[in-house]
Amino acid sequence: MAVLRILDYPDPRLRTVAKPLQDFTETRAQQMIDDMLETLNNTEHCGGLAATQLDIIDPYRIFVFYDFDEEKSTPPIATVAINPEIVATEGEVFEDEGCMSVYPDYIGAKVVRPAKTHMRAFDRKGNSFDIIRTGYLAKNFMHEIDHLNGKLYIDHLKPIKRNLVDGKIKKVKRVLDNQPEK
Repeated sequence: MAVLRILDYPDPRLRTVAKPLQDFTETRAQQMIDDMLETLNNTEHCGGLAATQLDIIDPYRIFVFYDFDEEKSTPPIATVAINPEIVATEGEVFEDEGCMSVYPDYIGAKVVRPAKTHMRAFDRKGNSFDIIRTGYLAKNFMHEIDHLNGKLYIDHLKPIKRNLVDGKIKKVKRVLDNQPEK
């Protein structure tokens, strides 16, 4: 297993639309899943990662996330969602969001997301599962599926807010690009 590099905005690969996984036994797909889980487990303050935001050539529609049930106070479990689709959503929240690909230590913005999300996906063995979550995970499912469709959370911002965030991103990128390598 390997820890993969997380792509930084504005890398054009973040706009990749992932292709569905057809053969769940494919060695390349299983290695991709292992590497994605390893990356998730080794990235601080990360709740999920989509294949399209990682340094993966020709990524499949896969994302990994820490699943937990807020209502039951269950501990987080690293989970794989393959070929995910949203079945239904309820309600709406307008809350802060960030992204590991958009300078998470410096950039964040409020985005409208569902309060409750019902997602259907496959696990790494090809078994279908349904999952309904509220709160953070309801938003996270939408965030990761956006990634698989080549979208970022900042794409949901209104033009004036987006211009402000883009300006801040340029400043952060300029500062970080001029730092000496560790």
